[in-house]
Amino acid sequence: MDHLIPEAEVDPRRAAIIGAAFDVFCRYGFRRTAMEDIARAAGMSRAALYLHYRNKQDIFRSLAQHYYDVTDARLRQALRPGLSPQDALDAVVDAKAGPELEAMFASPHGEELLDANFSTSADIVRAGEARIAAILADWLASETRADRITLAAVGGDADALATTIIGAISGLKTPSAGYAAFRADCGRLMALIGRGLRR
Repeated sequence: MDHLIPEAEVDPRRAAIIGAAFDVFCRYGFRRTAMEDIARAAGMSRAALYLHYRNKQDIFRSLAQHYYDVTDARLRQALRPGLSPQDALDAVVDAKAGPELEAMFASPHGEELLDANFSTSADIVRAGEARIAAILADWLASETRADRITLAAVGGDADALATTIIGAISGLKTPSAGYAAFRADCGRLMALIGRGLRR
């Protein structure tokens, strides 16, 4: 899927593999996907695929890294000075719950893909979630210094609040409930948090 590939991806072959792999994983799930399936979808031989990636776990880890790179870029672009708390929190949800997450929710293998993400890429997920939380924390701290929001309800701790928000969004992911329900749950939670940030 093209929307998953950052513009910074300089190797078009790897970009093609990642895009094809995402589609194949959504179609067949992690366990049933073979390197042959990914190679065929990427329009290359299995031998050529192995020149780029050792195995499907390696490809899946690259997908996880790309997801966080894309989310980082989306969030940095969206969190502008002066946004209302509600608009900023909605931007965080939009960044984390982009079209690739919607595709995972639509897949009959969504739960399996989320499980595979944690089992194959736990270190990438931890680092990625921390990176996204840090971007939000910087925005919260900056807006507090500009006296546009208040962090009084959380003792002024922008880092702790950002980590909690990012963790809560991730905790609401339940593909079996559907993407619309996930977005609605996130919307309700962000509305509550947003009210607490208003001056």
